Amino acid sequence: MFMKIIKFTLLFLLLGFFTQLSAQGEVHWSLYNMSPLTLNPALTGSYLGTARIGGIYRDQSFNGASEVVGYTTPSFYIDAPIVAIGKRDWIGIGGMFYADEAGTAALTNQGAYASVAYHKALDKKGNTLLSFGLQGGLLSRDIDADELLFGSEILADFQGTSNPATIRDNLRGSSAFNLNAGVMLTARLNKLTDLNIGLSFQNILTPNVSLDGTQNSNVPKGSRDAQLGFKLHGQFNFTLSDKWLLSPTFLYNQAFTSNELQVQTMVGYKINDKDPMIVKIGPGYRLGDALEILMGVDYKSFRFGASYDVTVSNLSEVNNGQGAFEFALSYIIKIFKAPTVKPVVICPRL
Repeated sequence: MFMKIIKFTLLFLLLGFFTQLSAQGEVHWSLYNMSPLTLNPALTGSYLGTARIGGIYRDQSFNGASEVVGYTTPSFYIDAPIVAIGKRDWIGIGGMFYADEAGTAALTNQGAYASVAYHKALDKKGNTLLSFGLQGGLLSRDIDADELLFGSEILADFQGTSNPATIRDNLRGSSAFNLNAGVMLTARLNKLTDLNIGLSFQNILTPNVSLDGTQNSNVPKGSRDAQLGFKLHGQFNFTLSDKWLLSPTFLYNQAFTSNELQVQTMVGYKINDKDPMIVKIGPGYRLGDALEILMGVDYKSFRFGASYDVTVSNLSEVNNGQGAFEFALSYIIKIFKAPTVKPVVICPRL
């Protein structure tokens, strides 16, 4: 069994690092594991419970040249394992929405998706699962063009002439149908160790959501605005003792001509044996960009997470050293039917 898991892991790594793709960047999180449906559609319904609902919010604001510039990204999701197939397989469905808004002109990228995933047990005990997910929905982009100011307009105002036509006249919102897909391996190696590793692909249809008015024209596929991309991610969970837990994770994201690598380690501590609360804290690093300060609390069916990014790249000169905050919360609803116990009739011996 262990060798099978190693083979699957190597397969994921090979697919992730040797597939030649050009990608369009999607929203990204420091708390990426708390936004499962934006990370990988194969995570849809991948938990023990009746339904799961959650949300995540990212904010970064700093003083620009003349005003406060903001970047905000809220996202919400809900999913559920709805259909059992046999004794160990099941199907999950879900939906999610995000809206990424940036800059003074409110450049907005939005996605509204529905997803479905099939979870297949690879052994009789169900300790190893292979999951496949598909996600479809609407990807859209918009901008508040009235907030833009072009050099030709400044020159016209200075010269006292009428403002000429600008790029603003051709800017408009656009939307298109999009598909994402993913695969994930989940395995419990023993009572103290489990792992999951996944590979997801975004913008499979390479939808054209440009803002220059050409979204309905015959734009060459290779120059469309949203290009095919992928994410390779993994999480390893170790129970070190009755009190201590360790969870290292990673995320590699290929986005257009650039790529992004995040590595994190969370240490968890159980408050006591009677209280199910686990407090977690740890560092993270987005390669060449930011240090991440991470914390979280698990209590029964609730999960809470928070993070702060400390910019360590040259971008600190632009954002004045002000990092980004994230907050995430999820809740798993558990409604299990109580077993029906038939009364036992004891017949006394005569």
